[in-house]
Amino acid sequence: MTQEEDAAGVARFKAALSQFIDRVAEDRYVLAVVLVRSLSTETIWARETLGLWIIEADGVSRRLPSDGENERIFRILVENGINIHAEVIPRARFKKMVEGMSRTAFSCNFFAHRQIVYSQDPSIESWFKKANAVAIKDQERELLVFSTWTIDEHRHARKRLDIKRDLELAAQGIVSAAHSIAHTEIIRRGQICEQDVIYRAMEGDPDLFQTIYIDVLSKRKNRRVLATALDAIDGYLEQHYQAHLKPLLGFLKKQNRVVPLSEISDQFAFSQMHPGHLEAACEWLERKGRLQKVSAPFKLTKRSVERVEEPAYFLEV
Repeated sequence: MTQEEDAAGVARFKAALSQFIDRVAEDRYVLAVVLVRSLSTETIWARETLGLWIIEADGVSRRLPSDGENERIFRILVENGINIHAEVIPRARFKKMVEGMSRTAFSCNFFAHRQIVYSQDPSIESWFKKANAVAIKDQERELLVFSTWTIDEHRHARKRLDIKRDLELAAQGIVSAAHSIAHTEIIRRGQICEQDVIYRAMEGDPDLFQTIYIDVLSKRKNRRVLATALDAIDGYLEQHYQAHLKPLLGFLKKQNRVVPLSEISDQFAFSQMHPGHLEAACEWLERKGRLQKVSAPFKLTKRSVERVEEPAYFLEV
């Protein structure tokens, strides 16, 4: 596309957004609209849609059968021929999001510009401004999320290669881990990247991504290529684990006792952390000699008398 065509495309999106804002401004139950992702020639082609959060007054949510039991409500709208992918969020839940108290937490600051484009509620503007700032604690949380994802993918890819001897599935796991590392690298640099993250990350460490991504995709799949990639991923984790797993290690250090996995999972329940990924990280740390693994009693139900055992971990201070 020419520059003129690109500019016309952006102008069309901006016009559609303006028309939509004019429309919802007449609805007193719509309190604010947030644009998710910037409108530029580099980003609109990727989705060909407008991404919005629509903040509504409490108690007015219109649920459809297709929403099921999901707390989150998504709607696909259209304005001037451009589809709008919108999440409709009650005011009270938006407040929880920006305070970090919801599993749909105000995350991914590193991968999407966000901007309030309409508001009739000063409180929402204040909450948004506070939450949209990229804070150190947010950076540490996101590093933990993606690092545990990397460890989990690495573990499964290693098993598929060494035990199942399935080169195809092992390669898929390695590529997934490479994408996770790419996200980790962008977060670690404190950057915002709205395009394909893997390419931006390659610019910073071409040798690493040559081994764990390009070679895996382009070379004939064999055990040597995949094993080399897995070793490189393990080396990356080893090099950065103290910084990337800092919230987890800090929590265990502060406890200074044997901590059951369920308690660790509860600690990070509002950080979009998958318990299985936390377990993979703890197991990796135990294999590396950084944690001790024992077991702890666990009640399966509130009324259970007999107990089963769950993994528990101890960090020597």
